[in-house]
Amino acid sequence: MGSSPPSTKKLDSLLPQPPKENLVSHFILGEIIDHISLIHDDFLEVDIPLLKRHLWHIRNNNVEPEGHLRGFLRVFKETKVFKDAFDELDDGMKVQLSTFIAGGGEEVVMAAGRKGNQFHLPPSPAVKHHFRALAKDIEKKAEEFFHDEGHSNGVSNTNGIATRQVAMVKEQVQKVQEKVDKVHEKVGELFHHDNHSHDINGSAINQDADDEFAVKPPGLNGHVEHAKEDFEKLLHHKKHESTTNGDATNGNAIDGLAVKPVTHGHTEKEDFEKLLHHEKHDSTTNGNATNGNAIDEFALNLVTHEHTEKDVSSTVGIPRIFENPAETKTMEVYGNKEFSNWGQNVRNTPLWTFVPKTVLGLQNLVKWAKAHDFRVRCGGYRHSWSRTFSQEKQILVSLLNLEEVTKLPDAMSIEPEYIDPENELKVIQFATPGGAVASKAGKTLVRVGVSVTNEEFRRWAVHNDKWTLPVDVILVEVTIGGVNGPICHGAGRQHQTVNDYVRAVEYVDANGEHRTISDPEHLKAAAGHFGLLGVVTHITFELDKMSYAVLQPVKPDIGLAIPPLHREDIPIALRRTFTDKQYQDALAKFEKHASDDYYSEWFWFTRSQQAWVNCWNTTTDKTHLVDYPSPFLTWFQWVEGWLGMVLTTCPLFQELPGRWQAELLATFGMVNLRPFEFSSYQQEKTESIVTALPNALHFRRGIQNMRVRDLEFQIPIPGQASDPTKPDFDVVRKAWWDIINLTYENDDCPMRLTMELRIMGDSKLIMAPQNGNTHGTASIEVLSIPDAVADGEWQAFLQRVSDLWMSYTDSEGKLLHVRPHWAKEWESINMRGKPALQFLKEDAYKDAIPKFKATLSDIGKHQGWDLTDLQKRFSNPLWDYMIYS
Repeated sequence: MGSSPPSTKKLDSLLPQPPKENLVSHFILGEIIDHISLIHDDFLEVDIPLLKRHLWHIRNNNVEPEGHLRGFLRVFKETKVFKDAFDELDDGMKVQLSTFIAGGGEEVVMAAGRKGNQFHLPPSPAVKHHFRALAKDIEKKAEEFFHDEGHSNGVSNTNGIATRQVAMVKEQVQKVQEKVDKVHEKVGELFHHDNHSHDINGSAINQDADDEFAVKPPGLNGHVEHAKEDFEKLLHHKKHESTTNGDATNGNAIDGLAVKPVTHGHTEKEDFEKLLHHEKHDSTTNGNATNGNAIDEFALNLVTHEHTEKDVSSTVGIPRIFENPAETKTMEVYGNKEFSNWGQNVRNTPLWTFVPKTVLGLQNLVKWAKAHDFRVRCGGYRHSWSRTFSQEKQILVSLLNLEEVTKLPDAMSIEPEYIDPENELKVIQFATPGGAVASKAGKTLVRVGVSVTNEEFRRWAVHNDKWTLPVDVILVEVTIGGVNGPICHGAGRQHQTVNDYVRAVEYVDANGEHRTISDPEHLKAAAGHFGLLGVVTHITFELDKMSYAVLQPVKPDIGLAIPPLHREDIPIALRRTFTDKQYQDALAKFEKHASDDYYSEWFWFTRSQQAWVNCWNTTTDKTHLVDYPSPFLTWFQWVEGWLGMVLTTCPLFQELPGRWQAELLATFGMVNLRPFEFSSYQQEKTESIVTALPNALHFRRGIQNMRVRDLEFQIPIPGQASDPTKPDFDVVRKAWWDIINLTYENDDCPMRLTMELRIMGDSKLIMAPQNGNTHGTASIEVLSIPDAVADGEWQAFLQRVSDLWMSYTDSEGKLLHVRPHWAKEWESINMRGKPALQFLKEDAYKDAIPKFKATLSDIGKHQGWDLTDLQKRFSNPLWDYMIYS
């Protein structure tokens, strides 16, 4: 299936293959503790003795999450991968992480990132490098310019201005570094001064609650985007039509913490481009970019390449797409910028990548694309594994800045909020586009820009404490547009997909016109159209009144979490003795969770003796309300994800047998999930956490820091044979245990991370895989790590998973309408004897595709376009085949 041959690992040749009945956490942890020293000499930078001590404590039920996280960080802190990842962190995060590793608790760690009473994150290495490189490059270009024969007018005076500005930039960068050094000194004093423990008792305040959503200085990943605009003000003077007097008032250009505007004005971008790059450099290839509001090494890789007809088709030079009526601001654009999705299994090179901020800009872009026969597709956080994005030599619209979508770690969930007030795609408004109505009383409508992230929407909802989406995905970094594109979902049998709560869609059509769709019948296609309708700008959602989740996570034995159809279905390694009553009680509890709970979700980490069950209901009682996860726990979870990235990319980890990799990840995962305490030799202690609904929907942060591979199917829950009006959860139990048994066919299991099951409802959207599932849907997925792909095991495993899940029937023997999640890894496998694309087109969506096209055509009749226009402008090869062939 196109996979590479398995690699040979040293430990595989040294250790005997264990019997399958031993493949459970307790045995594998013992195997690691006993034998990992065999490769110690090959990885001296890893503190293997410390790793063994922590694994020993965990194996013996001595679990302390904070201590284990601190210990695992110390285990790998001398490795190159740790140091490289550490260097990518913001300086404030470096201080906090160093403080935590040194033994600092919550108050000390949170204080290490503060300035006064405000949460403070100093500029990141990227920003400081950005400043230094920019100053250096300006100095170099200015020198070249001022010695060029063709630019002699007013040279001495202009040169004086540029020189002073370069000196100013260098001076302020030095101030930044001095402040960072002082913070490091303070942290050192905390841990090395005799009396340090008596002075650290302050409480943690994440940010100013009264002004949480005001425009604020950039944090971690907002730094480059915001700095670009401010640097333009610093560097782009009013163009001097004649000689200047050499004087410039620049004021407080940079305060060492954030970039501030200077007092004098600025020119349009082309003036500065002419100044630095001369008229002959008017085209771009190989990743060069221009930004209408900034010039820096990130957004503008100085224009130095001649173009070719192949590179730019019928265009000449950098496309200048105006974003305002006065035509003074141009859209940020990158030429030949390589694209990779978050999972790194989809790669291509669009000719142009645009980062828009206004509706007008998108209209102009589509009109320009139409004039030059380009296709336009969008990407948000790029958290899809299918080839739904742009294609070679076409146009990609990025809803987020490219630093945020191309670099890990991403600190969005732990940085202060900054939303560009000029970005029309970043708005959250109580507004009702024409024709949009709520489905019933007690609901409200909110208009959301597609570039708004789940984290921004979560903060907005929690801050206002009045309205909330009833359902959402877990990840907070993804955009509203990105969640909508492939029809994403949450959990709870009474809930439909996120797209089912859309009441209006605003988009730029194939002619560059801004349109609105609110007709309920049209929305069955328009609310889930995969980008084929046009470039969506805003989505109006129907919200529920705010409620509060009562979280009560548990860790039952795997045999009781979701009881199998037959006890013999439990692999010997996981099999324990249970009474009939225990078994029946567990089955009743599972079916109640699946049928009735507001939110129902189960995890199994490979080879773990326990499952993690996250099923809960809501209340309107705020008596015991807490912010969950708290600021420190959010930071803690973020570091866990960051360490997961370090761990899975570490050469030592990649040298371990697959079963060891899976066990370390399972151990790491389960240790850090509540409940923590053991009683009667089991983690049976139940704790209740009452938190705002959006917090519960996004209960984990930092998971984006560790890349994974993912296949998910939507399995219809059929009716019972004895009573077709009631759901039959036997198919869910079978799907769960089929995969657990599959992981035991190979001791080095390709599924090295987890299996996740969420029970949800159906969908009214034409192309949703949940459509028609009247009794609900089992949304079930298998996740692994890139090393399983490198070992040549992943694709064959996915095919086996597909064969199992696609084989299920109802009580009458009819095959269930099982379909994959559009965003996951389904394209490379076969389904019921056909390649996936062919099966979905000819079988799974045989009736839906014509209905989808007919609905789009009906929309087009009213709005002035047809399906041919849509295919030319907004399709790609995947959708050409699926929809138009």
